Amino acid sequence: MAKQNSKPIPLKMRSSIKKVTVKMPISMKAALPATVIGQGYNMRQKSQWVAEAIRSLLSGKEWEGALVSEMVSKVDSQDVFSLPSDVVALIASEIRRVSEVNLSLNANQSTIIRAAINRRTLGFFKKVG
Repeated sequence: MAKQNSKPIPLKMRSSIKKVTVKMPISMKAALPATVIGQGYNMRQKSQWVAEAIRSLLSGKEWEGALVSEMVSKVDSQDVFSLPSDVVALIASEIRRVSEVNLSLNANQSTIIRAAINRRTLGFFKKVG
């Protein structure tokens, strides 16, 4: 019988969840709990709500237009979300793609996530996979 490794695997090594810090206006951070709860989620599901919003935004054609409004946002706060690693990878690939096409949009992780939150808050949301 082979000896099994008794050392536990560190949580970060087996986790497919990434903690992501997002710069956002304090008004968005303050309104987010009421929005999440108002749509039938609880605060433990806030990150799930945000991940769904990101998938919805990035699945749309020409979603980059949503970044224009984020260029004028006054970011004076931040929030942390636990997002699936596939969503974080999707954001990273879209940042690279948008940067090659249009540098002026300033696509970064925070602007994409803010745009997704804003779009879902405004009702522009469709459930994706």
